[in-house]
Amino acid sequence: MESSSSSSYSSASTQLPDRFAESKALAAHYLKDNIDGVQAIAEHSDQTTQQFVTKQAESIAEFIDELVQRVKPSLGKAELENELKATIAAQLNRRSPAGLHSEKTEADMFNSAVRFLKWLCPGSDSTFSKTNEKHVYPCFAELINFVAELVVRPLKDQKPASLDEQPKRLVRSYILNNAKSDKAEDKHYINMALKCDTLNYITGDNAEYDEDSYLISEACLKANDEWSDERPNYPCIFAVVEVESKSSEGAMLKGFSQLVEYSKDVYRNQHNRHFIWGLVSGGSEVKACVLGQNFLLASKFMDVTSTAGRLELIRFLVNWSFCELPKLGYDPTIRYNYKHECFAIDMVNSNEQMPTQTTYYLREVVVIAER
Repeated sequence: MESSSSSSYSSASTQLPDRFAESKALAAHYLKDNIDGVQAIAEHSDQTTQQFVTKQAESIAEFIDELVQRVKPSLGKAELENELKATIAAQLNRRSPAGLHSEKTEADMFNSAVRFLKWLCPGSDSTFSKTNEKHVYPCFAELINFVAELVVRPLKDQKPASLDEQPKRLVRSYILNNAKSDKAEDKHYINMALKCDTLNYITGDNAEYDEDSYLISEACLKANDEWSDERPNYPCIFAVVEVESKSSEGAMLKGFSQLVEYSKDVYRNQHNRHFIWGLVSGGSEVKACVLGQNFLLASKFMDVTSTAGRLELIRFLVNWSFCELPKLGYDPTIRYNYKHECFAIDMVNSNEQMPTQTTYYLREVVVIAER
């Protein structure tokens, strides 16, 4: 959403205010705010794997904390750049190379850090304001992308011991922020959107697609669109993000309402979703949200300017790369069969002594749901 002085909606449509009013009413009705354990929904169900993931997240948080500590008012611009470059080089030297999963260089990582440190270090840049939503978009996006880059660069002494400890996907931000999506029902702007880039470790000519490929990549193919990493596309969006200028109760309700609005278009385009993840930021504070058919859960604030708040947010972001698909909100019983161009839906008959599973196939969606 743009700043309060302008609307996120096109003035050409008179139905849009009513649509947003409905979303606001739904948010107010279903919202359960300041809930403990919202982020834990994304934790891996295997305790040993989750312990490994937590260590990875902690090492990434320590990396970013070290960058934050280098930002000091006494340093000139050139000195600060040298400090940051040296820190990034030393940290990356402790980590495994990203291999085929990334083409980011040290210079790319430095440029990314310079952007998000404006948000994490209040007062470090006189041209940046955390109450200006347009200033926060690129900083938030760069932080998310920086974490994703480090997910595939584990510490050399913390290499995965098994396939279960390999990241299954990278969660990144689309390049364009506060942009229109071609698949939005009413062409409204979306502040930020996140996508899942599947990491497929299955190789060979006869390799099968893994679950992520079926449920995420093929959903995009079904859209039959020319989509890219630049513009958010609702058939491919994994999570939605809303940025507000402050963290007051009213601003947060506005943010939750906007997430509900975005979620309608996600549900319209993705028929295999149980729920949708969202993030709402106000100033320097962030809440994790889960949006379902009849519930909206929001976490307590995570303050990105504090060590504890950053760790909590980074741990949450890293969990998304490792957890099982149902914890991302996808329903594994509904798949798009790209080979036969139809949906496959598994149904279990539990009325029998020996439950049986039947798979139904259909080519058309009769009713499109927004929740």
